[in-house]
Amino acid sequence: MTHSRRNRAALGMAMVVLLGGASRLHAQNSAELLARGMRSSQNLDYDSAASFLRAALAKSGADALPDTSRNRALMFLGATEFFRDHRDSAAAVFTRLLVRNPRYRPDDLIFPPEVASLFQDVRSGLRAVAIRVAPVTEINGPGDRLAVELYATSLHEINAGITRAAGGPVRTIYHGAIGDSLQILWDGRDSSGAIADSGAYLLRVSSRDPSGRVTRVVEVPLDLRTVRRDTLPWPPPMSDSLLLPEQRPGGGGGRALVTGLAAAAVTALLPAVMANGVSGSGTRFVVVAAAGAAGVFGFNIHRHTQSIPANIAQNQALRSNWQRRMDTVRSENAARRGESHLVIRAGTSREGRP
Repeated sequence: MTHSRRNRAALGMAMVVLLGGASRLHAQNSAELLARGMRSSQNLDYDSAASFLRAALAKSGADALPDTSRNRALMFLGATEFFRDHRDSAAAVFTRLLVRNPRYRPDDLIFPPEVASLFQDVRSGLRAVAIRVAPVTEINGPGDRLAVELYATSLHEINAGITRAAGGPVRTIYHGAIGDSLQILWDGRDSSGAIADSGAYLLRVSSRDPSGRVTRVVEVPLDLRTVRRDTLPWPPPMSDSLLLPEQRPGGGGGRALVTGLAAAAVTALLPAVMANGVSGSGTRFVVVAAAGAAGVFGFNIHRHTQSIPANIAQNQALRSNWQRRMDTVRSENAARRGESHLVIRAGTSREGRP
């Protein structure tokens, strides 16, 4: 075998080994890769540790490392690069970690002072802010606000504002210094005091150096929707079955009629009435007619219905109560038609352009 053929064979074997190693790395899940990387770093096998840790961090989708594990992987990778004498690479990894989580601190029981010192140097010189916002916020009244939690790597000046996603400022909600952390609030209104229209917005926080130059921007997409309140249904009509009878048939009408007719009959049968020698037949029949008419009149009066005051009062109370319910619903619906509230949905924070 010639020398060139031996070199080609050796190169081929090396490629097989590398590809085989890459295949094994790819076959392992992120948790396994992280565990092997941490174990290799603690065993001072820094080259293997770097490979395992970078492979773990490269996983995406369902196999991506959760936030806590990702922070741990970055810390171990930064320490590993430091011990490989790749100080700049270690600083870049620590920067990446601090941008993700400005409050992260290395464990002194695991990492030696020289690693912690480099981490602290990176943190002190880095001006970056992380944003935490609730996924959904509702602004229903004057006291409600969108609460924004800010966490900084170091003391520096920031500017926080709301802009339209398509461009154009809406309102500055904070301008000043931030130390370790800060909470800022937004009431959903623009710079003129009007409620912001429905649409896509951005919460943008800019970090500045002492000269005022913007060094880093982080932003959170916001989706605003103005929601009208639903009106109340009308009360159901009042059922007649709830009402008591307010009148009853009158009594005594038949008795009055019988009495009047009887009086007329008796009068008609009386002997003639003598008055100064004049026959009383005409007078008698006048009396008969009057008695009969009185009986008919009494019957007509007493045959009509009579009111029941207690039932009338109770029915009136029922009708008044139903009317009050109607008035209450009418008033509430008028107020609701004039009211609206904001629903703000926040996306995932991301790096923005300075």
